[in-house]
Amino acid sequence: MPDAFYDQLGEGYDTVINWEERLAREAPLYRALFEKHGVRSVLDTACGTGEHAALFSSWGLEVTAADLSAEMIAICRRKYAGERIAWLEAGFGTTSQCLGGSFDAVTCLGNSWPHVLTADLAAQAALDFAQLTAPGGVLILQQLNYEAMRRAGERLMGPQVRTIEGRETLFLRLFDLDRDPVRFTMIRLTRSEAGWSRDAWETEHRAWTSGELERLLLGAGFVKVEFLGNFAGSPFAPESSDQLIVVAER
Repeated sequence: MPDAFYDQLGEGYDTVINWEERLAREAPLYRALFEKHGVRSVLDTACGTGEHAALFSSWGLEVTAADLSAEMIAICRRKYAGERIAWLEAGFGTTSQCLGGSFDAVTCLGNSWPHVLTADLAAQAALDFAQLTAPGGVLILQQLNYEAMRRAGERLMGPQVRTIEGRETLFLRLFDLDRDPVRFTMIRLTRSEAGWSRDAWETEHRAWTSGELERLLLGAGFVKVEFLGNFAGSPFAPESSDQLIVVAER
């Protein structure tokens, strides 16, 4: 289960990602979309360790952030104690029941959506997104473009090299793309005087296509669905884009 995967990874999730570099790359697109849609309030779903939520809060927006993982929400509350962000333990398809309100923007970032593995769960989650997005508001959903990855035979992301507690640490992200659902494995290699040790965590992803997402969101009540292929805002090209970024208007 995805929540078990992230519960186990815990604070190690932050060490995998260079957040300063990543947010510098992504932030201009989110800010432009927020300004275009007059966004004042944001719900960040599948928020992980809260970096995107904290970024949106730093822009003066009213931010609520939700994640299915109890461990991730606990980390967020420790990291951002005192920040004006509301943290909520809730997953896809159930968040609107917990909040009972709507937002100018709803985000689902960091390749979180592929954890939704079935059509029934996806339909429930899409309806939840629609209920959470105010009329005239926008949903921004970002995932990897698995179609291009499969065409290129790209299975490995990384390595990310870090020094943690004085020890050299390497993170590898492996995608088994020849199966459906895709198997995603996070591998951590840690060097000590005794040599290298290895930890690994596994979960599954569904390789959603733009066509499937468009049908889901229009069926849930969104009135316009567009696709971008990267954080520079280029049009989506199924065979070559790195990212599949959905911009859906409510």
